Amino acid sequence: ARMNSISGDSLTGGRVAALFLLLRIASFLLFPLLGREGLTDPDESAYAESVREMAERGDWLVPHLYGEPFLDKPILFYWVMGASFRILGENELAARLPSALAAIVLLFAVWRLGKLVHKSDVAGLLSALVLTASLEFVLMGRAAVTDMLLTTFCTLAILCYVETLWGPGSRLLPLCGAACLGLAVLTKGPVGLLIPGMVLGSCFAASRDWRRLRDVRPVASTLVFLAVALPWYAAIEMNRPDLVEGFFLTENLGRFLKAEHRAVSPFYYCVVLLLGFLPWSAFLPGAIGRGLSAWWRKDASQSRLLLPILWLLTLMVFFTLAASKLPSYILPALPAAAILAAEPLTAWLKPTPAGQRLPGTGAMLLLVILAGGMVYFSMNRQSFGSIPASFKTALLPVCFAGMLGTLFALSALIMQRAKLAYLILQGGSVAIIFSLLLFGFPLLEPWKSSREAADAVRPMLQSADRLILYHESHAGFGFYLHRIPELVRSEPALEALLGEPGRVFCLMGRGNYEKLRARRPELPLYLLKSMGNAVVLTNRSPGRSP
Repeated sequence: ARMNSISGDSLTGGRVAALFLLLRIASFLLFPLLGREGLTDPDESAYAESVREMAERGDWLVPHLYGEPFLDKPILFYWVMGASFRILGENELAARLPSALAAIVLLFAVWRLGKLVHKSDVAGLLSALVLTASLEFVLMGRAAVTDMLLTTFCTLAILCYVETLWGPGSRLLPLCGAACLGLAVLTKGPVGLLIPGMVLGSCFAASRDWRRLRDVRPVASTLVFLAVALPWYAAIEMNRPDLVEGFFLTENLGRFLKAEHRAVSPFYYCVVLLLGFLPWSAFLPGAIGRGLSAWWRKDASQSRLLLPILWLLTLMVFFTLAASKLPSYILPALPAAAILAAEPLTAWLKPTPAGQRLPGTGAMLLLVILAGGMVYFSMNRQSFGSIPASFKTALLPVCFAGMLGTLFALSALIMQRAKLAYLILQGGSVAIIFSLLLFGFPLLEPWKSSREAADAVRPMLQSADRLILYHESHAGFGFYLHRIPELVRSEPALEALLGEPGRVFCLMGRGNYEKLRARRPELPLYLLKSMGNAVVLTNRSPGRSP
């Protein structure tokens, strides 16, 4: 009944119901148990510990980590998290809430963009629903990192300029877009300007209508952008000029030119998009093909599809060319992917002549094959590297459910029950993601977070004791103990600290611990806690006073 109420081209009567439907689904996936799991190392915990140290120092200009300036990212995310800490306290919920709220804003921006691209209220809603039920979007919306905030500001900027170019938008819209660009640059640096610039620039280049540039008020937009982004960078230049060069050359250009993480395949982001955007990623090749064909034929009714196509392809190429690669980097391309995936799904909600094959049927066949392959892989894979076997046990029923769901959806589509097929995909995706959040990913906490290590130390920790991180960047160890840990990178330095009269609590990798025990059995190493691939130990017997 609900699908029948939104299957028309106008949502005038059901707009409020559609709004609450989207909010309910998004809230169901983004907010429950948001503060249950410990902050992950090294990413979430580094931001949280930096904010804690900034509050402790009373310095809200320069982020600090381990007591030293840490200009890894610009300041905005630290300010937002600091405000959340002030309201809710220094905890996991407060750290992650800004990303979850930004994810909600992003959904409504995608809704509006989808409506503009497809010229349909239904397609706009479907674009937002598709994004809501994608695993990477949900994971990043529940993570205390900068990626969701960056994606939201970039998408809002693109929306403001698209509204200006495609309709009788207000003259204030380009200035709002420029402000969003400034906030994006304050969130993650120059990439916040590059992403919308590449997307909009590629669209201008494809249309060759450079005269429209004046419609976006370039001079006024530039002034607004500088007014938002420049003050903090100028303050850093005046107060800590030694940090500026490292920020731009090492943290930004350096990461693009030199791999910060292990080398990966050139098809890395194709795999990330395929898996992180399931099941909707299967619909992207067909939607891209139909959109490019319409553009080549100069079909005015489909001309706006070029925006999400260029958006997705441009960012895929850009991040593939970058030397440093992480799954989260591709998040700013997901809004475009959601708008594209909505193209065939919109046709599913309209009356279809008998015997006519619906777009996306081939994608459904691909999904069935892919789901079967995932079941086979999960059943026959003996090891997932350092991932615990219990996670594999939780993953198997999820893969089976996915395979059954895709089979049912394909059967419904073949029987011309397209609305039912969409409901199976949407509802199944939401159920699978929620199951992973509830039963799967919590099993990984000992491998991802140092909260358990801090819990083992807290009852014994006294003011004179020292905290050590040996060859680890687990900032959560300090965050949860409200102390700044010392970083030790050499074995002689660690041995010297262990031999001092005072008590030391040290977090290190299991491999390093086993090597030390085998090579130097005389060292005072008392194991307090073993979790995942790390251990926490002390140089004094736990039963002795320090």
